[in-house]
Amino acid sequence: MEMELEDAPGELVKVLDPISRYGANIQNVVHKREEKTPLGKVPVTIILEVKEEQRLEEIVDEIKEAGARIARVGEEEVVAKAVNLLVGDIVKTDIKDTVERLNSVQGARVSDLNLAVGKSGGESSARLIFEATSKESLKNVTDKLEEIAKEKDLLVIEPLE
Repeated sequence: MEMELEDAPGELVKVLDPISRYGANIQNVVHKREEKTPLGKVPVTIILEVKEEQRLEEIVDEIKEAGARIARVGEEEVVAKAVNLLVGDIVKTDIKDTVERLNSVQGARVSDLNLAVGKSGGESSARLIFEATSKESLKNVTDKLEEIAKEKDLLVIEPLE
C-alpha cells in the first residue's frame, strides 16, 4: 500500500493503528520523510499481509478517514529471496545510501537489514535479505550490491547455492 501523509507528529501512527486492529501483519514500513510528493506530503509504503479481502477494504477505508491519500493498493508476490553479508566500513560509507540504491532496483527490495558495528566504529557487517518478484529482479539487485560494494570497498559474501 502506497500512501501520502502530512508531515506532522502522529500521522504514521494513525495509519498503522487500523492495520493492527484488523489483524493484518505489517512486514515492512518505508517512511521517506526527507522526500515530498507533489502535494507536499510524505510518501509512505507499507507492506502488509491480510488474510481476508474484506479486512483490507476496512483498513483502506479507515486509513482514508484518518486523512491519508492512498496512491496504490496492490499485491506483489515475492517469488525469490536471497541473503547476503556485507563486510567493511559500512556505516562510514553510508548504509542509508546503499539501501536506497538497492531499493531502486525494479521488482526487488531490502526486506531486512541487520547491522553489527565493530569496536571504535571501524569495520562492521550487515546481513541483507532481499525479496524480489522475479528471479531476474533478484539477480539485478544482487548485481547492484556487487557494484556498490566495489565502489565503497566492501566485501560481499553470498550464500552457497
